[in-house]
Amino acid sequence: MSSKKLVLALIGVLALIGIGAAAVVLSKPSDITFDPAKGDTRDYRIGVMAQMREGDDTSSTSSQESLVMQSVMRYRVDAAGPTLKLRVLPRFVQVQDKDGYTLFSSTQAAKLDDTPVPALMKDGFALVMDRDSGHTRLSAVNRDAWNAFKDHIGHTQAQQFEQQLGTPAVTNRIPARVGAQVSIDAFQGMPALTLTVDRVGDDSVSVALERTDDTPTTYTTLGSGYDAVRTRVTAVHGRMRLSRDGGWIESLALISEQDVKSQDKSGHIHMTMTMRHVDNPALGSVEDGLDQLGNRATTGVREDGVKLPLAHSKAETEALRANKPAPQPFADADARFSIDDKDHALVLTVIQDIAPDAHLGLSALKQLTLRDADGKALDIPLVLESIGPDFSQGELNTRVRLLPMGWQDARLDRIARVEARLDYRDPLQPESIELPLADTPTERQDPGAHIQATPTDDGWRLVLNVSEQTFYTYDPSAVYGDLSARLSDKAYDGLTPADLTQLARVDKPGAWIQQILVTGDSDRFPLALYTSPSAPSSHELQFTSIEQHYSNRELSPPTTRNLVVTPVPEKPSLALDTAPQGADQNRLSLRLPIGMGSACELAADAPAQEGHALVWRPEAQRAPGFGIGEPRTGEHPDTDRWLLMTDDGIRVYFYGIDVTTTLRCPGTPAWQTVELDGDRDKPWLVDIDTVVDGEIDRDIQAARFFDSHRFLDARGKPLRPMLKHMTADTRLDDWRNEGMSHRVSDYLDDEGRIRFWGDVAAIKSLTFSGAPIEKQWRNHLKDLQ
Repeated sequence: MSSKKLVLALIGVLALIGIGAAAVVLSKPSDITFDPAKGDTRDYRIGVMAQMREGDDTSSTSSQESLVMQSVMRYRVDAAGPTLKLRVLPRFVQVQDKDGYTLFSSTQAAKLDDTPVPALMKDGFALVMDRDSGHTRLSAVNRDAWNAFKDHIGHTQAQQFEQQLGTPAVTNRIPARVGAQVSIDAFQGMPALTLTVDRVGDDSVSVALERTDDTPTTYTTLGSGYDAVRTRVTAVHGRMRLSRDGGWIESLALISEQDVKSQDKSGHIHMTMTMRHVDNPALGSVEDGLDQLGNRATTGVREDGVKLPLAHSKAETEALRANKPAPQPFADADARFSIDDKDHALVLTVIQDIAPDAHLGLSALKQLTLRDADGKALDIPLVLESIGPDFSQGELNTRVRLLPMGWQDARLDRIARVEARLDYRDPLQPESIELPLADTPTERQDPGAHIQATPTDDGWRLVLNVSEQTFYTYDPSAVYGDLSARLSDKAYDGLTPADLTQLARVDKPGAWIQQILVTGDSDRFPLALYTSPSAPSSHELQFTSIEQHYSNRELSPPTTRNLVVTPVPEKPSLALDTAPQGADQNRLSLRLPIGMGSACELAADAPAQEGHALVWRPEAQRAPGFGIGEPRTGEHPDTDRWLLMTDDGIRVYFYGIDVTTTLRCPGTPAWQTVELDGDRDKPWLVDIDTVVDGEIDRDIQAARFFDSHRFLDARGKPLRPMLKHMTADTRLDDWRNEGMSHRVSDYLDDEGRIRFWGDVAAIKSLTFSGAPIEKQWRNHLKDLQ
């Protein structure tokens, strides 16, 4: 890691620590009192997003570069006398750019071993607060690591870093009275701010933060030499909620605008900072994941917005469809976990049997216990990265990703079992509503949601105050006439909808504010209101490791994999009315009904070519790098194309030879489908002797057997068989190669069962009846001219 990146990351860490220190309030007993007891501990999720752009246009909200820093900070009270002593422990730190690339992460312990960072962060920082004066002092606990850090980054940068440590925190008292105002200085490097109490509840007090003086501050120099930059604050908006029991912060959001100058360039930074108290950083719902702030930075801000596809005539409308909920998605759920070594993540996957036309709602992780092979609970602190529906495996499932906290290897490989409780809500259901439009502001209030329309020069500005459980969107079943609308990120009064969302979440976690700009002429704007139809249900799950799902054949397969073979038409033609073609081009091909070439015997009697016998094979079985022949066209939907080739799959052109082709079938072919018992305990295991008629040749090529015997899932798609000795470390080869190089015996266990990559619901086999059939063709391939 470069010195510059190390400095930026650690200065950011200290800035985040300073946020907490600056917001702690010392006050009189009649107001908010910060009076913690020794041993009191609080964890905070802190996020900072900087959106940077070049140029002097501060009205633009388009972002050229973004940087996202997220952390989990623990504040522990070590002494609670006249002088308060707190230990600040950075438990998790992650820095990402706008493309989602991780520039710095505490989970990547191996990359930090040659730096003083692990030792510096593990011991944390001491925060000393004088009750009488209100001043604070912050210093590193591990002085040796701190000195090594100074040697590592150089004298000038270390001096600037010390200035970050030495900045005193503000400890003004805040009266618990609506309308009360307090002025503070040096709040997280901000200019003088006015705190206004606007809500007093039984458990907490909320305050708004605004600039005391709108005049831009003087420039402050950061860095030195060529890399030096100058910054000044031009605007600040914030909101904070404090607990009335102890004075701790419950939630904080701070939005600031800063001008930046470097050499002959200038730019602007839009900074968003959030701080939220959490009991367990591993638990939460979609909005609690680390990915949410990162997604916003990746998406960026679009001033022109996104045009909504409004219908302007009845012909363009679509029905407002109800979201069909998946019936009991956790009833037969298969829960397993895996370790993502690349990202050092614990991944929980709930495999759910969701019908193609059903919708999956949202889940929240409420409890989590990790156990080792002996069943003992493991103490591995984690933070929630993401949770929600996942379609990455081709099926709709629920997935949870968690990252380890700490500054050393978390040894996630110790986890043998995971116990979790998830709360689940059915998908939201829509209803058609309308918002009146007029020359004066109009509004609509629904349970859990509010929308207001304000007239503009060319239409209306709609502000939607909603949540993930109740929200508005356009109505696809409505006719909008000449109205047009855009979902806009444009800032009004210095704040974008995303900024307003963060400020609103201080008091209302899960709040979501959107903005729609409407143009045209109408007295109404149709909307669809989505609401939650029921209370959440709770589900206790036990997750087994993905490795066990490989090694233990009695467990369901680790994932579903289908077989890529030519599909059998609904009413296939099985007529044997073709003959080998292409002799005039010195090659032979033969079209056979799908599956027949594999189920019957197709042989070639011809002289070997340079030591290689000539054989008939499907064109897909040519040697890698030598193509797969001509694509099958619509005029041959019932057939597979077979080619005469050398047994190494390389040559298909031959000269000066006679070829006799013989096709032998045990009878007249017909495809037959047999449904299997849907109540089988282990539908992924199939005893082939009990479901396939006739004697099975265990030494037959796997590709041939599974071409004429299709083991189908509930959707009617053929499933891929799993090799008997498949493990999580086994490289899964392309079926074209695997099927050619393995025999049926390679898939059978000692009980004669084959394990499939999914639940087998039916078997479609090519069967034969009546008298045997034999056909023979002779072809001459002329000499090379």
